[in-house]
Formats: sequence, C-alpha cells, structure tokens
Amino acid sequence: MENIGSALVVTVIGMGVIFGVLAALLLVIYVMNALFPYVAPVKTKPAPIPPKGEEEEVVAVIHAALSRYLQRDPGKITIRKG
Repeated sequence: MENIGSALVVTVIGMGVIFGVLAALLLVIYVMNALFPYVAPVKTKPAPIPPKGEEEEVVAVIHAALSRYLQRDPGKITIRKG
C-alpha cells in the first residue's frame, strides 16, 4: 500500500509539471502572437520574358495551340520562360 501512495504522488506531480509547462507554452504563444501578428506575404505576378530570335515563331505556335486547347482568349494566356 505504501508503494501505491508514493506512485500516486509521483504521478500527480509529473502530470502537474507537464500541464504547467503546456500552460506556460500556450501563454508564450499568445504573447508572441500579440507582439508579432502574422501578415500574409503579398503575391506578385512575375513579368513575362519576351522571346528572342527564332524562338518567337515557336512561342507563337505554342501560344496559339494553348489558346485553342484551353478555349481561352490568347490575350489571357501568358507564356513565361523557366
């Protein structure tokens, strides 16, 4: 019986420490969120790279094929290098 009492005391102390640490961590998270709120990054659309030389004809053919396949206005399709 003496061992069961000691085991319960150790269990309660251990659980108390764990819950205390978790509560402190939660408090730190709330404080950090108040000090440094999340700001979503601004999404920017990269500028299309103009084709050079012989590639112009190939890009024009690909552009026409894509617009036909996607059934979209060719002005709404942007082809970028990369």
